Amino acid sequence: MKYVFLALLAVFADGLLAQNAPVVIVTSLGAQVPNAGGISVAANATFNSMGLAYDVSDPQNDGVGVTAVVSNLAAAVNWTDADFNKAAQITPYTHNVMSALGEFGPANTVHVVTLTFTDGTNDTVFSFTISVGATGPAPAGLPGDDGGACTATTGAHTALSLSGMLLVALVYRRRRRLT
Repeated sequence: MKYVFLALLAVFADGLLAQNAPVVIVTSLGAQVPNAGGISVAANATFNSMGLAYDVSDPQNDGVGVTAVVSNLAAAVNWTDADFNKAAQITPYTHNVMSALGEFGPANTVHVVTLTFTDGTNDTVFSFTISVGATGPAPAGLPGDDGGACTATTGAHTALSLSGMLLVALVYRRRRRLT
């Protein structure tokens, strides 16, 4: 009977502690991202274009901080897992995750982001993926470079087309005369 009482006490305490853990809602461009969900971004898109934010609250309104671990950081361009971090702050609060110079690349990279929110006693772990697409806005470059721009000219190709048609007509007319 003593062991049954201890087991019930442990289950009750575990449930009580879980109710005291920070509550987190992660959004991307205002849409909620589920735990173990994902965000898709275009290659070469800016880090800020993902519009990532967390709304954090704690049942006791304790200070809650967040730390991140991100996979494939070697593929990150001007952002690190520190961009996802936030020092402990009294809840509720919203943290807008930003990196002014960051962008996503190369194409077809997947980052796994694991966030740990802690109030000093209880933790909430939230994880999601950032999938970098195969294409995106072209980086600035010279014509002919990968992702470079092409320029259109007016009139030049029209004149070439007309002169080509005229040449064909003359050759055809000449052949008709010879026969």
